[in-house]
Amino acid sequence: MRSTPPIIEVENLSVTFGEGADERRAVDGVSFSVDRGETFGLVGESGSGKSTILRAITGLVGNEATVLCVAGEDIRNKRGKNFYRKVQMVFQDPYEALHPRHTVWRHLMEPARIQNIPDAEARGNAALDSVGLPRALLWRYPHQLSGGQRQRVAIARALMSEPDILLLDEPTSALDVSVQAEILNLLSDLQDERGLTYVMVSHDLGVVAHMCKRTAVMQAGVIVETLDVDALVNGGARENYTKQLIAASEAYGEDPRDIVQPRASSK
Repeated sequence: MRSTPPIIEVENLSVTFGEGADERRAVDGVSFSVDRGETFGLVGESGSGKSTILRAITGLVGNEATVLCVAGEDIRNKRGKNFYRKVQMVFQDPYEALHPRHTVWRHLMEPARIQNIPDAEARGNAALDSVGLPRALLWRYPHQLSGGQRQRVAIARALMSEPDILLLDEPTSALDVSVQAEILNLLSDLQDERGLTYVMVSHDLGVVAHMCKRTAVMQAGVIVETLDVDALVNGGARENYTKQLIAASEAYGEDPRDIVQPRASSK
């Protein structure tokens, strides 16, 4: 039994796109909860509804739910400024997520301006330090940065409001393999330092095995099973679809037991 209530509670969440003959149920009656400080995974093939769940939590897509609660706040109908301080999202493609005509510094100052964050300059410098980027990059534009540096900027921007929760939508899939390990290790360090809660979407079972305590396996908009990562990597999956995902990963050399390599330099 839980000693404290979960920080995220989702019950019977559904998202529908289109109307009439074009109507499609992208998420169909999904339920899960996430404990404070946990990393919870959403895994499945493309189009299974993983990223749509994150967008539903943030209000980027319309949705219906019996329960949709973050840090004790019912967010089914309204999300106030406090919600967007507590919850931030890091997207898959760091180049798409950053404005091409904004410097690194402006990317950090924009959320500070919108949310009236005090001591914005000091907090911006601290966020940059937290993600391992040198101050020399402050006035560069996204095209002048590597993919890993761009994702670090996106993470630093998310940290500006000192959130409790980060929603991570395939945060390493657009990066080279060597850089993926650095970003995952950075996220692990930030979680340890700040007590962050993560909801991580991934199609890569190795990433899930490295980062998550539990994961929900999705197919065609529904959760087919939720299991501990130990069960995921040690043959404890119950559903055929999950077993097929694991077999497919192994066939492509992505064995979930191949945990991410030791930390490399973040510079």
